[in-house]
Amino acid sequence: MEGTMRYILTHDLGTTSDKACVFDEKLNLVASKLESYQTFYPRDGKAVQRPEDWWRVFCATTKELLRENDISPDEILAIACSGHSPSMVPLGKDGQLLLAEIPIYADLTARKQVESLLSNITAEEFYNITGAGQVPEQYSLFKMMAFRDEKPFEFRKTAKILNTVDYLVYRLTGEIKTDYSQACNTGALDIRERIWSRKILQAAGIPEEIMPELSEASSIVAGLTEEASIQTGLRKGIPVVTGGGDVACAAAGAGTVKEGVSYICLGSAAWMGFFSKNPVLDYHSKLVNYCHIVPDSYALQYQMTGAGICYQWLRDSIYRYGKSEESGEIHSDEFEAMNHEALSSIPGAHKLIFLPFMRGIWAGETNPDARGVLFGLNLTNNIGDIYRAAIEGMGFGLKEIMDTFSGQGYDSNQVRVIGGCAKSRLWRQIIADISGKEVLCPSIIQEAGSFGVAVAASVGIGLLGNFNDLDHIIEISDISYPDRERHEKYGEYYEVFLQIKRDLSEAFVKLASIG
Repeated sequence: MEGTMRYILTHDLGTTSDKACVFDEKLNLVASKLESYQTFYPRDGKAVQRPEDWWRVFCATTKELLRENDISPDEILAIACSGHSPSMVPLGKDGQLLLAEIPIYADLTARKQVESLLSNITAEEFYNITGAGQVPEQYSLFKMMAFRDEKPFEFRKTAKILNTVDYLVYRLTGEIKTDYSQACNTGALDIRERIWSRKILQAAGIPEEIMPELSEASSIVAGLTEEASIQTGLRKGIPVVTGGGDVACAAAGAGTVKEGVSYICLGSAAWMGFFSKNPVLDYHSKLVNYCHIVPDSYALQYQMTGAGICYQWLRDSIYRYGKSEESGEIHSDEFEAMNHEALSSIPGAHKLIFLPFMRGIWAGETNPDARGVLFGLNLTNNIGDIYRAAIEGMGFGLKEIMDTFSGQGYDSNQVRVIGGCAKSRLWRQIIADISGKEVLCPSIIQEAGSFGVAVAASVGIGLLGNFNDLDHIIEISDISYPDRERHEKYGEYYEVFLQIKRDLSEAFVKLASIG
C-alpha cells in the first residue's frame, strides 16, 4: 500500500546471543531485540553450540520484534544474517543435522589435525593461499578433519558442511550457499582466485563436493519457504540475502568500504581493520585477510583477544566484590561506575601498567601462554588506577597493532570505533590520546554488524546502488581529538609496555609449563 513503511530484518548471531534488528528503507535502526543461547564447554579447549538453538531464537525474536513494534510481515522487504565464524555444521543428504552440537570458532581441540595438514603443506604456503592468520585450530577446515577422524560414520553421511550464517539461510530457503567472508574463514579458500583451494583440501583429505556453493554476501539466495514462513511468522517469498561473517559485516557497518578507512571494534576482544582492494600477506605478523562483503575487496585485521573481557573480569572479581546490593551501592551501569572511578586517576594511572593478554597474544608474534599483568603496583595506587590502567593497557595493545599496520603501509589520521566498549567517552578519549589519532564514533556502534549486513541486503534488493553509498548514510555522532601533551606522556608509558611484554615472553611460557 502506498505510504507504508518497509523494512529490512537482520539477525546477528554472536557468541552468547542473537541480536535481531529492523532497519527502515533509509537504513535507520528502528528496533532491536536480544535473546541468549548457550555455549557449552564440555572439556578444556572444547566450545560447542546447538544450531537448533540458533533457529529457535531466530524464530522467537523475529515474532517478538515485529509484534512489539507493530510491524506487519508484509512490510519486510528482505532478510539477511551475520554471525560468528568459523564454525562447522554438517548436513546429511536429506538436510538433517548430523551433529546436535557443533564446534564454534572458540573450539581449539583440532591440534592433531593442524599437525597433519602441515605435514603435507607448509604453514607459510597455507597462509599465503588463505590469508588465514588466526590460530589454525579456529578454522573450519581443521574442525572438519577432526569430525572425519572422530566420527567417521557421520562424516560418511555428510553431504555439505556449512558455517553459522549458512545454516540459517538453509533453514530459511532450503538452499545451500556461503559468502566469501565466511568461506575464507574455513581455511580452505584461495582468497585471490576466490575458489575452494584443491591443494589445501587434498592436503586435508576433505572432498571438495561437501563445500557449499560460493556467493557474494549481497546476492539473493531465494525466497522464504512456506515451512520457514510458518515457523517465523514472516511472509512466504521474502528475499533472503546470503549475508556474511561478523568481522566483514562489522567492517562495512563501520563504513570501512574504501581505501584509507580504518576502524576498531571494542568488544570482549578488540580488533583493528583496514579496507583493501588487494590481499596483503605478511606471514611474519600473520595479518588476517578476510574477503570483504564488499565485492572483490578485503578486510584486513589484527586482533587482540583481551579488551572488554578484561574489564568484565575486573567487574566480576573486584568491583562487585566491594559492593553490596543491600546497601544500594551497585550502580545501574556497573561499567560506567568503573569508568567514573577511572576518571579519578590520571594518565599513566600513577605509573601502573596493565598487559591485557589474559587470553594470550594472537596478533603479531603470537604467544598463547601470555597472561594479564599489573606492573608497577605500589601502596599509593587505588582502585581507580587499576581500572584506568586496564583501559590504557587495551589502548597500548591497539597502538601496537596500529604501528604494525603502519609498517604494512596502512595508516590513517582517523579511526572509527564500534562495539559495546565504544559507548564510553573515556575509552574513546584514551585511545585518541595514546594513538594520536582522531577517534570517530558512528551513530550505530553496538549494532554495526547488523547494519553492515542490512547494507548488503539493501544492495541485493536494489535499494542501494553499491556499498560506496555508505558515505552518505553513516553519521558520525562524536569525535575525540588527541591531546598532544597527554600523547607525548603516553609515548613514554607505551615504551615501557612494549618492554614488559618482551621481557616476560619467556616467563609466560615457563609459567605455563609448570605441572
